[in-house]
Amino acid sequence: MIARRELALLCMAGALAATGYTMIGLLTPLVALRFGAGPAAVGALVSAGFLLPLLMAVPAGTWADRWGARRMVRVGFLAFGVAALPMAAWPSWATLIFAFVLANLAHLVYVVGSQALVADLGDPGPAREAAYGWWTTSVAVGQAIGPLVGGFALDLFGARTGFAAMTLFMGLALALTLPMRVSGQVESAPARFEWATARRLLGDRTVGLAMLTSSAAMWASTVLYTFLPVRLELLAMPAASIGALLSLRAVVAVIVRPWMPRMVAALGGRERTVVLTLLAMSFGLFGVAVGGASWWLAGFMVVFGAGFGLSQPVSMVMVADRVAARERGAALGVRLTGNRLAQLLSPVALAVVAERLGLPPFFVLHALLVLVAALFLASLTRRKPRTGGIET
Repeated sequence: MIARRELALLCMAGALAATGYTMIGLLTPLVALRFGAGPAAVGALVSAGFLLPLLMAVPAGTWADRWGARRMVRVGFLAFGVAALPMAAWPSWATLIFAFVLANLAHLVYVVGSQALVADLGDPGPAREAAYGWWTTSVAVGQAIGPLVGGFALDLFGARTGFAAMTLFMGLALALTLPMRVSGQVESAPARFEWATARRLLGDRTVGLAMLTSSAAMWASTVLYTFLPVRLELLAMPAASIGALLSLRAVVAVIVRPWMPRMVAALGGRERTVVLTLLAMSFGLFGVAVGGASWWLAGFMVVFGAGFGLSQPVSMVMVADRVAARERGAALGVRLTGNRLAQLLSPVALAVVAERLGLPPFFVLHALLVLVAALFLASLTRRKPRTGGIET
C-alpha cells in the first residue's frame, strides 16, 4: 500500500516536471530563432545543453545509490526551478543559455533519482515493468501538456511567462515529494563510481542492447524536438500549433505505456520490441522530411510516438533487472550516459546539411542513421546470449 502511494506521488511529480522540461525544449529553439539564430546555431545551443549531463550521468547514478534517490529527485526539481528564473526576468542570449544548460543538468539529476526510486517500488519482472510503465506514462502526460502550454504562452504572453510557468511546475513537483518516505538509499553503495564498473556493465549483453536502444531513440527524439519547431517556425506556423504536434507524439506514448507488459509479450519479447521501436522512429523522421501539411505530420507523430513510448521504459527495465540493487543507480547512469551522448551529438551532426540543403534532407539522413541502428540492433538480438553476466 505504501509503495502504491509513493509511486503515485512520484508519478504526479514526474508529470509536472516533464511539463516544464518539454516547455523548455520547445521554447529554446523558437526563442533562439527570434534572437536571430539559424538552424546550425540552434543545434549548437541545444548540443551545449547536454555536455555537462554527459559528463555527470554516471556519477549522478552513484550519488543516487550512496545518498538516496529521493534526495536526488528533490535537488533536481529545485535546480530546474532556479534555472528558469533569470530568463523569466531578463530574457537574453546569456540567460537563455544559462537556463537551458542548468535545466538539462537538473533534469539528469531528477531523472536518475526517479528511475532508481521506481525500481525500488516494483519487484523484478512484470511488477517492475508495470511500475516503470506507470511512471513513464506520467512523464508522457507531462510531455503532452508541456508543448501546448509552452506554445500558447509564447504566442499569447511571450517567453517570460513561459519560463515563469516552468518554475511554478517545478515548485509543485518538489512539493509532491515532501510526503514521500521511501528514500531509495543503499548504505552499502560505493562512495564513488569506478569506471571499471561501467565497463563491466556494458559487457553484459542485455545492458548493451538496452543502451543502444535508448541512445538511438534519444537521438531521433532530440532531432525531432530541436528541428521540427525550427522547420515549422520558418514556415510561419504558430507556436501553439507546433506545440500541438509535439504533444500528439507524447499523447500516443501515454496510450501505449500502460499496456507495455502486454505489448512486449505480443511483440515477442523485449529484444524484438526494441528493434521495432527504432524502426517506427526512423519511419517517423522520414515522414517529417517529405511532407509539411498538418494532417501528414500528425500521422507520423503517431508512429514516432508509439516507438518512443515503448523504447524508454523497456530499456530501463532491461537494465534494472540485470543488476543488483546496490548498483542500480550507477547502471541507470550508464544508460543515461548513452542518452546524453546522443543528445550532445545529434543537434550538430549533419548541421551543415541543414544550413546548405535545408531541413528535409537533414531529416532524411537522420532517419537513415536510426534505421542503421535498428538493423544493427536486430543483428545483435539474433546472436546467442553469452553465459554468465551480471549478478542480480
